[in-house]
Amino acid sequence: MRISFLLLFAFSMTNLFSQSGNNSAAYGGIQATPKYAWEVGLHGGHFFSSGDVAFRPSFGAGFHVRRALDYVFSLRLDGMYGLAKGDSQSSGHRISNADQTLSDAFTHKTTYASVTAQGVMVLNNLRWDKPQRKVNIYVFAGAGPTYIQTAIESKTKGLFSYKDIIDVPGGPLSGRQTSQFVAGLEAGAGVSVRITGGFNLSLEHKGATVFGKRTDLMDGVEIKFRDIINYTALRFNFNLRGGGKLAEPLYWVNPLDVVLNDISELKARPILDLTDSDKDGVIDIIDQDKNSPPGAPVDTRGVPLDSDDDGIADYLDREPYSPPGTSVDGEGVSQNPQYQNNNYVDHNEVDRLINEALAGGGGAGNAVVEWFLPMVHFNIDSYKVREADYGNLANIAKVLESNPRIRVVVQGFTDKTASDDYNSVLSYNRAQAAIDHLVNLHGIDRSRLLLQYGGESNTLVPSSGSSLMNRRVEFRVASSQDVEMPAPQGAAPPKVEGNIQGY
Repeated sequence: MRISFLLLFAFSMTNLFSQSGNNSAAYGGIQATPKYAWEVGLHGGHFFSSGDVAFRPSFGAGFHVRRALDYVFSLRLDGMYGLAKGDSQSSGHRISNADQTLSDAFTHKTTYASVTAQGVMVLNNLRWDKPQRKVNIYVFAGAGPTYIQTAIESKTKGLFSYKDIIDVPGGPLSGRQTSQFVAGLEAGAGVSVRITGGFNLSLEHKGATVFGKRTDLMDGVEIKFRDIINYTALRFNFNLRGGGKLAEPLYWVNPLDVVLNDISELKARPILDLTDSDKDGVIDIIDQDKNSPPGAPVDTRGVPLDSDDDGIADYLDREPYSPPGTSVDGEGVSQNPQYQNNNYVDHNEVDRLINEALAGGGGAGNAVVEWFLPMVHFNIDSYKVREADYGNLANIAKVLESNPRIRVVVQGFTDKTASDDYNSVLSYNRAQAAIDHLVNLHGIDRSRLLLQYGGESNTLVPSSGSSLMNRRVEFRVASSQDVEMPAPQGAAPPKVEGNIQGY
């Protein structure tokens, strides 16, 4: 058993050290293993000694702290106290007084306290069918310092003149004195049932023994074989998930959870179809108006533009830039007398303004130019700008350099794998990281970039789990109504790259 435990411990430590290095660089910065919680727990149950004397029911209780090394192995620090009881009446064992003239059956009480370091191995987590295991089956072994004290008492009190309660070894067992602090070894198995993401129940049994002269004296009788301490316990286990920021301990998690989520997302994406039924330059797969008239100016969604928001599309509007809130007729012409004699911008003027903007002028007057600006994406629980997105950010910087009059809204978003408050901070930090990149690497004036964030409120992919598409920062030309949002509570200081500390 000692050899088996040493092999298990060595293998567990090998796994621990193999994870200590940063292997994510080999996969382009992607880290598939989530940050996960510690487990703490309390336990209590039936405690007894199996040896030469029949046991009587008694109790034990304790606590533990557990940390996963990987998806199979974990380390557990376990402390416990137990009181074993026994009665020699049925076994026939008796004790004699000092001059061997009297003997009597006896009872024993054994106090047992230990702190052990255990290696735990889950037997059923290397399966890929579900995001989390509902049941864990595991085995464990461990060793540590143990305190033992066994006392025997004559069943006929007052039978012996020297004393009725004898500490073992001692009294008639002279010559067997040994320290009450000895080395202990234990092993066992259990089954855990997941109740929620933060709580599970375990039923566990273990056997323990000690070394030294007390090995066969835990029940007060020394015959031939060592006594075994038995403990059957119910454990109440709590996962310290930091308010949902951390994943469950790895022994509950599917080892391929992140990978399978990304594969599922890829499979759910529609097949790329470049058909453009209305020839407006927006393919049908993202076109929200597939029947826009030929030549009608549209936005990036394929919807005909309505520049003055008067309900009349620009291709039908005789006054496409009426003042805000103005009452118009069916042709978009203002019905307010104070505006009827004004000269409005016509389509030719709009075309001129757009051409001027494309040439670098940035527009003039009240004209608003809609630009297509790419978005950038982030790894799970990260606001480090990926190298794959450096090109997109460089293109955005070129647009800003070529159009010095425009400002851009930089808006961060997340997927739905953490709490709302946490995702607000994460989306803010992603937008801040994109801004820092444009300012520090491309020299863009910070005042031209308006930081906004939306947490998990505006997902592109309808997924409640991990989604690369939803972990993004979007860019758009700012309007006169756009303002920068204040930082949420708990946001990290601005910096170019990094992960949120504590997740």
